[in-house]
Amino acid sequence: MSEVIPLYGVVSLPEMEAVALDILRSGRIAGGEWVTKFEEGLKQIIGLPHVVSTVDMTSALFLALHLAGVQEGDEVLTTPFACLSTNSAIAQHKALPVWVDVSPGTVSMDLADLKSKISKKTKAVILYHVAGYPGPAKEISELCKKHNIALIEDCDNALLAEQEAVPVGSYGDFAIYSFYPNRQINTTEGGALACRSESMAIKARQLRRFGIDFTTFRSKSGEISPASDIPEIGWGMTMNNLCSALGCAQIPTLHARHERTTRNVRTLRALLEDVEGLTPVPVPQFSKPAYWVFLVFVDNREHVLSELKSKGVMASIVHQRNDTYSGFKADASALPNTDYLQGSVIGVPCGWWLNDVDVMHVASALKEAVCVKVTSKVDSGA
Repeated sequence: MSEVIPLYGVVSLPEMEAVALDILRSGRIAGGEWVTKFEEGLKQIIGLPHVVSTVDMTSALFLALHLAGVQEGDEVLTTPFACLSTNSAIAQHKALPVWVDVSPGTVSMDLADLKSKISKKTKAVILYHVAGYPGPAKEISELCKKHNIALIEDCDNALLAEQEAVPVGSYGDFAIYSFYPNRQINTTEGGALACRSESMAIKARQLRRFGIDFTTFRSKSGEISPASDIPEIGWGMTMNNLCSALGCAQIPTLHARHERTTRNVRTLRALLEDVEGLTPVPVPQFSKPAYWVFLVFVDNREHVLSELKSKGVMASIVHQRNDTYSGFKADASALPNTDYLQGSVIGVPCGWWLNDVDVMHVASALKEAVCVKVTSKVDSGA
């Protein structure tokens, strides 16, 4: 067993080193054939036809909001229990997040609360599949279509997660993916935007590179063509050739890592069954999470976290709710289920980097941490 069991793993393969060296020696670091190869590989994994890679996931989300027509003063419905990389794109558009609660005892967006907060200003919904646990995308998609609202599925750590045998991201107008180092694929930094509409994907491909239409941008001589217009100026959001190649090198082993993670979770569930004071976050029916981490609700969370870390198990609260940040300039809202979630959830290691002994230690440490009662000053006679 490792002396310290990390919460997250970072993929590092000999194939990654080899392709990185080849690209560095070639000098084709910024642009090249690997960008297209990586996008094609992603299409096969996520089952969506129009994939545009980006420099990071926030850029992909920014593009999705832009393509959805979100402007200053518009409202975007989202859950606060998320990375800033999810909700910061709303602020960048000078739009207003409207905070939606989660369902009781889950990490998933609550459909009833979402429905109650739709207004004339609502332009989009961001559904974050928290830590790879699928949210109610099908039901939310139907609601969004009824109100002519764009649905953006944030699948940033949910690669290979499924709902009713369909990959997450399949119900939204847009789906977002992340390839930050601790994700299922590590490109050192990177993201992707999947668009349901081909025309949106074409536009996204132009906007990620300053609005340039590369089919007309250069003349036959290779020089920039003065006849190629740029009607909408975009941004520099393109994933480079080196990062794309690193991602391609990991695709052949992606499913094996996912299967190992799933097996580890099955073992953890069996070992932690019926432990008083501990409840695994439920998995929706007909869903298969990607398990970025294994989520559990516990009593006395701070005590449990401290005990786990003292035993070398690097657990975490995973996220800090974003509605506490004044920078969003959004109205506060009563979110009782999010209150419970933020105060009770922890993520424990479960990924492919854990061997059988590591998994046994995680389960044992978690059991001990939960079962050991906090001794108060009164109890100790102090």
